[in-house]
Amino acid sequence: MKTSNDMNADGTRFLSVVICCYNETHVLPEFHARLMSIVGKLQIRYEVLYVNDGSNDSSLTLFDAFCQAPHVRCLNLSRNFGKEAAMTAGLDHAAGEAILFIDADLQDPPELIPLMVEHWLAGCDIVNMQRRDRRGDTAAKRISATVYYRLLRRLVDQYAIPQDVSDFRLIGAAPLRALRAMPERARFMKGMVNWLGFKTIELPYERVARGAGQSKWGPFALIDLAIEGIVAFSRKPLRWFSLLSASIFVLTLLYLAQQIGTGRLDIHDFILSVGAMLALGVALVGEYIGATLSEVKRRPVYLLRSTFGGFSKRLAGPATRRLGEEEQNQ
Repeated sequence: MKTSNDMNADGTRFLSVVICCYNETHVLPEFHARLMSIVGKLQIRYEVLYVNDGSNDSSLTLFDAFCQAPHVRCLNLSRNFGKEAAMTAGLDHAAGEAILFIDADLQDPPELIPLMVEHWLAGCDIVNMQRRDRRGDTAAKRISATVYYRLLRRLVDQYAIPQDVSDFRLIGAAPLRALRAMPERARFMKGMVNWLGFKTIELPYERVARGAGQSKWGPFALIDLAIEGIVAFSRKPLRWFSLLSASIFVLTLLYLAQQIGTGRLDIHDFILSVGAMLALGVALVGEYIGATLSEVKRRPVYLLRSTFGGFSKRLAGPATRRLGEEEQNQ
């Protein structure tokens, strides 16, 4: 694969627009038409890179047709690995010096891309699009999102977590290199990008309703994503449990001393409360052990089944996420 240095030998800026898709057949034609009409007017070089995250509808047929045009490519993953893995595939295979992530459901309007590019060219390393309101989402999703962002900001205090910023963002060359060097297998892209720092700006926009189809993010999927983000970027739940355990230990000693002093030593109720606390602690520690297990197994984040548009359609072997420099030197 060509590197960004190779692709920018003529000195022009080069942007990769990456779209991760899972069963979006109903909205893809309109999205692609609007996207191509916008990027075709940009005064920089560009490519459009679709990542098919194991769709089981007719999305692959559409991608094959899209890739007949220049500047359009597609990665076809071997199964549905999830959005974080699909975004990682886009990071690994995008040729541009900068990447712009956007969803295909049209809730994030492609017409905002020129504004994002303008701020990037003006010197911003990361351009985040911040939802001014969430009228396009259901009431349950709006409430859960508000609770989630508040909880995440309280748990992660080493760096800022901007409110209502999704994966609709542009990542410039410097943070892109840093992001590619991060070796995590359990990946939470929102946290990883915010952790990087660099010169960042949030641009407010109106989030509209989906163009067609239904959201793939159900309540349980959103809860799972929230847990992954908290486990990946905060040790506070463990610290809180440690403090709670220490407090209950002290209270237990005081309680026993008081009961012994009055001659009414009956600790059955207290044993039940301690048991409940320990059960909660075991579940909490289990989440962190599970995240550690994902890292030490070192399985690929994703596998490619085939590629379209500028890639070879038949691969010699399963293409996986590149190893870091430390791994290659071992």
